[in-house]
Amino acid sequence: MGGGDHKNVSIVKKKKKKNGSFKSIFMHADVLDYFYMIFGLLGSIGDGIMTPLVLFITSKIMNSLGNASGTSNNNFVHNINKVLTLFISFSSLNYISRIKENNIGLIWFDFINFVMQNAAVLLYLACVSFVACFLEGYCWTRTGERQAARMRARYLKAVLRQEVAYFDLHVTSTSEVITSVSNDSLVIQDVLSEKVPNFLMNASMFIGSYIVAFALLWRLAIAGFPFVIFLVIPGLMYGRTLMGLAKKIREEYNQAGTIAEQAISSIRTVYSFAGESKTIAAFSHALDGSVKLGLKQGLAKGLAIGSNGVVFAIWSFMSYYGSTLVMYHGAKGGTVFAVGASLALGGLALGAGLSNVKYFSEASVAGERIMEVIKRVPKIDSENMEGEILENVTGEVEFNHVEFVYPSRPESVVLNDFSLKVPSGKTVALVGGSGSGKSTVVSLLQRFYDPIGGEILVDGVAIHKLQLKWLRSQMGLVSQEPALFATSIKENILFGREDATYEEIVDAAKASNAHNFISLLPQGYDTQVGERGVQMSGGQKQRIAIARAIIKMPKILLLDEATSALDSESERVVQEALDKAAVGRTTIVIAHRLSTIQNADIIAVVQNGKIMETGSHENLMQNDDSLYTSLVRLQQTKNDQNDDTSSIMNRDHMQKTSSRRLVSHSSSFNSMTRGGDDIVNYNSGGDDIVNNVVVDDDHNNNNNNNSHKKKNVEVPSFRRLLAMNLPEWKQACLGCLNALLFGAIQPVYAFAMGSVISVYFLEDHDEIKKQIRIYVFSFLGLAVCSMVVNVLQHYSFAYMGEYLTKRVRERMFSKILTFEVGWFDEDQNSTGAICSRLAKDANVVRSLVGDRLALVVQTISAVVIAFTMGLIIAWRLAIVMIAVQPIIICCFYTRRVLLKNMSKQAIKAQDECSKIAAEAVSNLRTINAFSSQDRILKMLEKAQQGPSHESIRQSWYAGIGLGCSQSLNFCTWALDFWYGGKLVSQGYISSKALFETFMILVSTGRVIADAGSMTNDLAKGSDAVGSVFAILDRYTKIEPDDIEGHKAEKVIGKIELHDVHFAYPARPNVMIFQGFSIKIDAGKSTALVGESGSGKSTIIGLIERFYDPFKGTVTIDGRDIKSYNLRSLRKHIALVSQEPTLFGGTIRENIAYGAYDDKVDESEIIEASKAANAHDFISSLKEGYETLCGERGVQLSGGQKQRIAIARAILKNPEVLLLDEATSALDSQSEKIVQDALERVMIGRTSVVVAHRLSTIQNCDLIAVLDKGSIVEKGTHSSLLAKGQSGAYYSLVSLQRRPTNTIVDSSHEIN
Repeated sequence: MGGGDHKNVSIVKKKKKKNGSFKSIFMHADVLDYFYMIFGLLGSIGDGIMTPLVLFITSKIMNSLGNASGTSNNNFVHNINKVLTLFISFSSLNYISRIKENNIGLIWFDFINFVMQNAAVLLYLACVSFVACFLEGYCWTRTGERQAARMRARYLKAVLRQEVAYFDLHVTSTSEVITSVSNDSLVIQDVLSEKVPNFLMNASMFIGSYIVAFALLWRLAIAGFPFVIFLVIPGLMYGRTLMGLAKKIREEYNQAGTIAEQAISSIRTVYSFAGESKTIAAFSHALDGSVKLGLKQGLAKGLAIGSNGVVFAIWSFMSYYGSTLVMYHGAKGGTVFAVGASLALGGLALGAGLSNVKYFSEASVAGERIMEVIKRVPKIDSENMEGEILENVTGEVEFNHVEFVYPSRPESVVLNDFSLKVPSGKTVALVGGSGSGKSTVVSLLQRFYDPIGGEILVDGVAIHKLQLKWLRSQMGLVSQEPALFATSIKENILFGREDATYEEIVDAAKASNAHNFISLLPQGYDTQVGERGVQMSGGQKQRIAIARAIIKMPKILLLDEATSALDSESERVVQEALDKAAVGRTTIVIAHRLSTIQNADIIAVVQNGKIMETGSHENLMQNDDSLYTSLVRLQQTKNDQNDDTSSIMNRDHMQKTSSRRLVSHSSSFNSMTRGGDDIVNYNSGGDDIVNNVVVDDDHNNNNNNNSHKKKNVEVPSFRRLLAMNLPEWKQACLGCLNALLFGAIQPVYAFAMGSVISVYFLEDHDEIKKQIRIYVFSFLGLAVCSMVVNVLQHYSFAYMGEYLTKRVRERMFSKILTFEVGWFDEDQNSTGAICSRLAKDANVVRSLVGDRLALVVQTISAVVIAFTMGLIIAWRLAIVMIAVQPIIICCFYTRRVLLKNMSKQAIKAQDECSKIAAEAVSNLRTINAFSSQDRILKMLEKAQQGPSHESIRQSWYAGIGLGCSQSLNFCTWALDFWYGGKLVSQGYISSKALFETFMILVSTGRVIADAGSMTNDLAKGSDAVGSVFAILDRYTKIEPDDIEGHKAEKVIGKIELHDVHFAYPARPNVMIFQGFSIKIDAGKSTALVGESGSGKSTIIGLIERFYDPFKGTVTIDGRDIKSYNLRSLRKHIALVSQEPTLFGGTIRENIAYGAYDDKVDESEIIEASKAANAHDFISSLKEGYETLCGERGVQLSGGQKQRIAIARAILKNPEVLLLDEATSALDSQSEKIVQDALERVMIGRTSVVVAHRLSTIQNCDLIAVLDKGSIVEKGTHSSLLAKGQSGAYYSLVSLQRRPTNTIVDSSHEIN
């Protein structure tokens, strides 16, 4: 905005960091969600209680088995059957049919008859586990998705409600909001659908286990109880430490994220300055911090998981104390086992439950962050419906002694005792230097900010007393940066007034001279304008923005350089449209081009935040010493070279606007860049069709290739990931070795457990003591071993994972920076989507390598060792137990496949939402000015509809999957004991072998089940890997660093376009050039003029090789541009575009960006700044060259940004200079000096100048006039004027000069 810079005194209160409250996670639940959560709660509790009950029954079975040696076989089998009946009730009915089929021996029939009698009971009980797990799986997944969607909408709504000052102060970059909309909501969704049910299940398992333990053997339970604390502490410590680290890592990555976001959104600037390597180096440097933190995280994790080995130490005590209870208190071995197992299980469950606390705290912090914004009531609140609404608005505006500083720069005073009265229905123009505070006046009138002194009145009422929405509805804003949204042209115009009819839309478009070009587009009003309007040329965007303001039918019209981006012809028509629109309305116009405002009723000259003089054009011109007269003279001196002063004085009205181009993020530089230009060439229809068909086929082939390539990628992707990890092979070997050892610990521990149980059934007390002593020490050894192995394993894998993440991010980013500009034009490659891929995919990949690889290795190790031990000890039983393992694995596998689809849907929803959020925040002022918050939220709601339907289906799958896997798991236990009992009764194995084999193989089932529970992450992982390699394997269509390409040491600068056919990749059907040719001589300046959309900027895009033509060649120094090494070529070309892109660093860094390497002398930077007339204003800033520019240079006014951009180009010292409306954003004084500077710089260089304002190009050696993609005439200024009224250039010049009533004498012109 106007030059002074933002910071509001009253707002700079630093918010204190606070940890979130758990409640904030559930803040977004409605009544239905509470129902889901209640049923989910019941399901989780049911699921948790099942295991302790199974243990209770197991103890009975074990006691029967242990006593088997002393009982007859028949008795024994009868006992087993009785207990099994109880047991099987926890399993599933499918089991019965399987028994029938197998028809094994007569003894089964007694058993089945017994079961049939209890069929009713069985029916209820068999379903309990299934129902509980189903409720747990379904309800939580469902409510998680619903609450996350609602939260995204609320958060975005709250963000859009905040006043502009909030963003100046608190939101350092758009990426911060994108992160909150995507990552924070994903964190919360994950916690609700997965972590909360896990926690509840673990909590109920903990309580259930202790109840069972006390019921069975209270002495042992009391003795073992204090040890629980050792099981819980690791989990707690782990949660606390990891939470802190996760937060730090996130903050650390934000810096790198911002660098990536800025580079991708300003990709043309990065490419034209060959700044890829600098950007990648900065990105890489920003990633270093998060690597160090990641290693700490790995160490913390190793300690926490290793300390779970304390379970083994507890068993050594329990087995010792249990043996005394068996010997002296008549306890049974099975009971001792069940109590010990219950205590350990309960403790571990509590630990596991508490380890979820870290996720809760992450989610609480995210929830709190979001709630803080949702609850924040802004000082200027667009939601506030209080305040007056005036019946009849006349539109009188008055500024009374207004004082103002921007919140983000309280030391720079922008307005100082500013007073101005705007009578109703009159037009007031504000003129003055860049940074004098003109645009600030408009911001204050719209209440984007409140003044710190004085007041602003509308119809005599202070605006802070009026209802804000109503106040803004009375004003129509057309700013110098037309912000469009990534939707259709029709929808964009409707932002002005939602209830407008189609006829009204067309009328508004006609009034703003937009209807004709819109009708020519293939989709007409339904044409998509692309992210930030990139598919449109500058002039087209501005006309759509004017239509949006006109349709609003405002009482007060605010024009902030409204016609600046238009060529003369459109400008004249739009100016007429604006003049019509201004009739009967109070209009405030801001202009650098004084010719556009001479008809204004009052002209006010602003300097240093004060009104210096007011009056009409004639009155002010009468005083030769007035500031206004000197400004007018400044703008006229330029034209003196060719024209009589008197003729100019007449004319300055007609210079009917500047082509002051926009300084905005919404690149209208992209007329050059996208299919923005209005051309649809109807000549040679046949050829056109052929071309289009070819283009489309080409397009389809690419798509096919891409999809084909993608399929190939997904198969070897994990192996390739590991290959990327090669430099860390030592850590990989160490990690895998320790994972193997940790895998072995589980079966060894289970073997010892089984043996201990059988020891309890011995008759000889001395034997019991002797054997127990051996096992006590074994357990202690396992505890120590577990700790050491885990720390080594997790640290090694963290090391691998962190360096891989960094490498993946660097490679993805550097690969993205080789893609042709057309790739970035595609919808799915918007800035928001690419940034969130960089952030999320690399993170998922890390967990895939670190956590998952560890898990896979230790699972394989545990399974192989366990199966081998089982087969050696009791092969008959082992075979049956191993045979039923696949059932469990199958259940988990189906869940995995279902979850994979789920994650795709969730991520898709995220990208859409990120896109909408990024756009909304970038165009915040426009949204505020048009009160379009609701419209944006409707767009968000629409984006979430598809994923939400999909998620309902997924929730069913999650519920059924979990239900089956749990109930079948208990079925297998029943089978194991029944078959084991049969083998013991027939004398094939001893009860000791049964216990050992059972413990070993059941615990293995548990290990596999754990691996299964990771499938959720695996599902997300394989998608992320696919997405990473889709980028790494993509071949760019324009290779920027071709090794075989010619590296030009020196460029002479002779440029030729020969027979060029071209359409933008995003719009292959709209041909811009068909057989276009032009020669640009070395060392000469060539100007391109013509209407908006005639293809002028496209030529610059082709010279920079942002795009390749379909047919024809572009040559530099007689060599096809395709044969050059592109980066080395771009070092010889400098581009200054109509929208200067600055990066969020200091002014010094931005200027130094123009140099080849980082070694730039201070003196060179100052020289370049002086040449661009930037040195004075930079020196006047408090921090000088160290002043931060803010994201995309928001802290500087348009003119200041443009001068820094010019300094950056001058520092490059190029042989070819491309100026795309380079001086358009400057006020007259700066423009004159910068124009002089540019003319000096242009000497001896090949210069291509695109200009709407013809006065800036009169000195060029050659002027080429373009119309609909072809050159209609070329020559020097004077030779073209000599053609008289028949000449295209002549009519453009006279358009810019025509006074309202008289036409300048042509002979006079030509002289």
